Amino acid sequence: MKLQRVEGPILEPIQEHVWESRAVLNPGTVREGDFVHMLYRAVEGDNLSTLGYAKLDREGNIIERRKQPVIKRTGVYESQGCEDPRIIKFNGIYYIFYSAYDGKEVRICAASTDDFINYKKYGVILPDIWDKDAMIFPEPVGKKIIFIHRIEPNIQFAYFDNIEQLLFPDNGYWEKYLPDLEKYTVLKPEFDWEKRKVGAGPPPIKTDHGWLLIYHGVDDNLIYRAGVALLDLESPDKVIARYPYPILEPERDYEQKGDVPNVVFPEGTAIFDNKLYVYYGGADKVISLATIELAELLDGLEKYKK
Repeated sequence: MKLQRVEGPILEPIQEHVWESRAVLNPGTVREGDFVHMLYRAVEGDNLSTLGYAKLDREGNIIERRKQPVIKRTGVYESQGCEDPRIIKFNGIYYIFYSAYDGKEVRICAASTDDFINYKKYGVILPDIWDKDAMIFPEPVGKKIIFIHRIEPNIQFAYFDNIEQLLFPDNGYWEKYLPDLEKYTVLKPEFDWEKRKVGAGPPPIKTDHGWLLIYHGVDDNLIYRAGVALLDLESPDKVIARYPYPILEPERDYEQKGDVPNVVFPEGTAIFDNKLYVYYGGADKVISLATIELAELLDGLEKYKK
């Protein structure tokens, strides 16, 4: 059970645009009608990142690509970069969770938009702790907002009553949460290809079988691969199936050679005609696309139910 690549990268750096002249990678996506909105990490110079915007058709062809970044480095906490966005449509608003890098620490930030033209930034939403791969489920589960994040080497969930509580947490929320981190851990490294750490990829996808979670795993040689798990619909902290093999791994030249070699890093999805489209960064240099029939992916997981 493997993802099938669309031939070659679908988005590459543009030398004439200084802000994205070095690399484009790690795209968050969301489908709207026949199109896909994409926010991607764009890199210039000495690893300085902002977020760019592109609009794609279902085949991965670029319909629109902005000439300037849409989310820029404005805070001290993101002075080195705005990185690795995930997009979730929630109550009619597109929420964007991204990693902010100040040259030393990585923190989780959030922003929102309703048109992909105007953006509201909320700043850092978690304490000063190295944390990445953040997003929320696209709808409440058990009347709770479920926030996914990754404090190495595992994937954790946090629970909120509403989106405002997540963006502006109560005093003491994280101080109570962090000492009990094991209680909120959902996925840990289990196989050799993900032995070093795991992290969530695109936002979970609701299916009749459960919540489909595509994630990345890193081995001891720092090779990044993509895996997939199925979470219980009513209690997503229960992993009900997990495929033991990667569904995508660095095999093409543009996945093996780049700013960081041997990396496939999925962050966005879209579903068209029951086919799952997965958008991913290759070797921290380009953006690519791979697909699989949703039924095939779910059938493959069925064999590995826990």
